[in-house]
Amino acid sequence: MSTESSSPSPVDEVVDPNEPVADAAHDSMVLRRARRRAAAFAAVLLCIAVVATASVLADPVAPWFQPFDDAVSEWAQEHRSAPFVRLAEWLDVAGSVVVTVPLRLLAIVVLLLRRRWTQLAIFVTALVLSELCIGPLKAWTGRERPPVGIVETSNASFPSGHSIAAAVTAFGLVVAFLPRGRRRLRWGIVATLVAASMAWSRVYLGAHWASDTIAGVCFGVGIAIGTEVLLEGARTSVGEHVDPDSAALDRDERGADGPTSIRRVTTDP
Repeated sequence: MSTESSSPSPVDEVVDPNEPVADAAHDSMVLRRARRRAAAFAAVLLCIAVVATASVLADPVAPWFQPFDDAVSEWAQEHRSAPFVRLAEWLDVAGSVVVTVPLRLLAIVVLLLRRRWTQLAIFVTALVLSELCIGPLKAWTGRERPPVGIVETSNASFPSGHSIAAAVTAFGLVVAFLPRGRRRLRWGIVATLVAASMAWSRVYLGAHWASDTIAGVCFGVGIAIGTEVLLEGARTSVGEHVDPDSAALDRDERGADGPTSIRRVTTDP
């Protein structure tokens, strides 16, 4: 019996071929399938955002979904209550640069200290692309905000900058710090709740139309996931050239289960 078919040594890792391993050097077929699904999901979200943007550009005053926006805005206005207003105002602050910028900088510092170069590139690229979506699109669309806002706002309404920032930050952190698998799925649900809560708060406070926030969330999530897919090739390239000790430490820091790997030991399904 060969040594690779025996029990793993301290420098071996058992790799389940049915799990989408997220480490760069483990570019399994399952991982490639997971990447294709992520690419399709990101493409759908970005298509929704692009269609909404084109509709607002064509008619900033009354796009085809304006009746939906009017109905949601009216409902929010009629159902405002002091506790929920306070919650929405707290989310308004949480989604501002006062909170998001320090959080993003902290994540960047951690990635730098861990020498997670590809994850750092993914995170920073996603942030830059999302910021490029906010200012220019607001200037191009010039959509007026709802007339029932109860918080101070500036610039045009479409898309929601708070929604984009919350979505790309939440999902960017998940993508940068968690490998594909059950843990990422669980934290992806948390990120979804963060993005949805921010979108709700903007509509509830009358700062945005519902379509502004929906497009913003689609932009943010699509950019975060799509950026990882596009840079996965770079991650694989980096993983193939990293020294074994760094690779082992890197995998431990990301919280992977099982022994640390230098050689791959693939078990039969």
